[in-house]
Order: sequence, then C-alpha cells, then structure tokens
Amino acid sequence: MAEGRETRAAIDSETVRGLLLINGGGAVALLAFLSGIIEKPDLEVLARAVIWSVFAFQIGLACAVIHNRFRRLCSLEFSKKAENRKKCTLFGRESTQPCICLWSVGFMWASIISFLSGGILVLCAGLQILD
Repeated sequence: MAEGRETRAAIDSETVRGLLLINGGGAVALLAFLSGIIEKPDLEVLARAVIWSVFAFQIGLACAVIHNRFRRLCSLEFSKKAENRKKCTLFGRESTQPCICLWSVGFMWASIISFLSGGILVLCAGLQILD
C-alpha cells in the first residue's frame, strides 16, 4: 500500500515539474523572441500577442505552484481517518474527495489551460501576420 502511495506522489511531483517547465519555458522562449520583434511596426500584432502570452504563462506558473500546495494539503486530508475528513458538497451533491483536492485539480487544469491559451494567442497572431 505504501509503495502505491509513493508511486502516486512521484507521478504528482512529475506533473508539477511538467507544468512549471512548459509555462516557464514558454515564457522564457517568448521573451527571447520578443526582443527581436518588439521594435518592428509590421509585427506589432505579434508582439502584443507575445506579451499577452507571457502573461498567460505567468498565470500558469502561479497555478502550478498553488496546485502543488493544495496537493500537499489534500495529501494531509487523506492521511486522516475517513470519518474525520472534511466533506465537500458541489452542486448539492457530496463529493468523494475533500474540497482541497478538487481545488488542487482545478489549479492543475488552469495551469494547462493557461499554457494552451498563450500558445493559441501567438499562433493566431502569427497567422494574422502572414495574411
């Protein structure tokens, strides 16, 4: 049983590292790219998209850090006896997981969505420049 818990914890840690890597790496790459396009008037649309994308990646980084903290609190909640765990009610239905665990998962998905949003912003602006 403990081995399975350790495996899940390792997988969760790799997920957080991945979220930090994609959002942080995306921000660094775009900042390096921005220096080459910022002063070119014909690429203003792309430069604006890059700036907004860097902001989206920052939100993704913050969400990844919050997810990691809530993941720890979720783990502490599950270390309690089942009858001592805080119950969570969503839309009038009782969840099988504590609320803090649901918040953790929500921030994980918010981090992923932030990364995708930033990428889509740059993609759309790049395609607009080509037209």
